[in-house]
Amino acid sequence: MDLLISELLGIVREEINTYRDLIEHARRKTALLVQGSVEAILESRQAEETFNFRLRSLEGEMARLCRDLSAKVGIPREEFTLTKLADSLEQSIALEIRSQATLFRNMVKQLKSVTQRNIRLIEKSVHYSQGVLDLFFNATSSYQKTGLFKQVPPIPPSFSRRA
Repeated sequence: MDLLISELLGIVREEINTYRDLIEHARRKTALLVQGSVEAILESRQAEETFNFRLRSLEGEMARLCRDLSAKVGIPREEFTLTKLADSLEQSIALEIRSQATLFRNMVKQLKSVTQRNIRLIEKSVHYSQGVLDLFFNATSSYQKTGLFKQVPPIPPSFSRRA
């Protein structure tokens, strides 16, 4: 069981390091969004995919280890958490698990905060772009929002029928 716990802590540490890198990447992406560099933003997206792939593989390993540990310590799988695992272990190991779990939660909160800021920047950019498009749309008045031509009402004759 000590080997499983050691592996679990190793994976948690790897996830924490990956989240640190992802947070730093998200902060750099904030600068890219402010600058508006489309090419750099697209390249940034590729790096995010690499981080996400790494996190998915670590989560798969963690799920396997948690399943094995839940069976060994007698915690039902659906109730298994790192905190509950720590409650069933000796104090020194429990302290380390709790410490890593807290650090992990903090990393996730930081990433969520930076991501929400980036989402707001993107939403503002989209709103600004929509405003520019609306300005062009109103200036030309030839198109509807659907992209189709507007129906131009017939122009009434300007000469008098009495003439």
